[in-house]
Amino acid sequence: MITVDDFLRFSERTLEGFRSALERLDESTVNASPALPDPNSPYQLVMHTVSAVDWWTSHIILGNPTDRDRPAEFTATGSLVDAIALIGGCEEKLRELAALLATATDIAPGPRAEQELGPEWTVGACLIHAYEEMAQHLGHLEITVDLLTA
Repeated sequence: MITVDDFLRFSERTLEGFRSALERLDESTVNASPALPDPNSPYQLVMHTVSAVDWWTSHIILGNPTDRDRPAEFTATGSLVDAIALIGGCEEKLRELAALLATATDIAPGPRAEQELGPEWTVGACLIHAYEEMAQHLGHLEITVDLLTA
């Protein structure tokens, strides 16, 4: 059985990967986008990732209100310090939510996603999906950083 502690351990390792990738950038590259169709900047990838993790953990599982503006995540800009702070804030929030996530047994009621969530969306499935978002976008970030620093 996968526990919330397992989720946190791997989340922290993955978020450390975000931090390591960001350390290869500077203020001129954190908001830059590679010359690809529909690219995202490193800052946008970080903003989207931490927003998605918060969405799935705090909102979907725990039912907390959200003011998430998903389209704005892909136009966001900020400093390198801001991007690193977003990662730290995500880690801190996950630690704060750990006890509540560990006792969650139902997915919060009400509208939550563009498409209705089916019965396969258990608390565990939502945690795995939150981690999937982190892992997937860490790969995107690493490739983007490689392209911007080549």
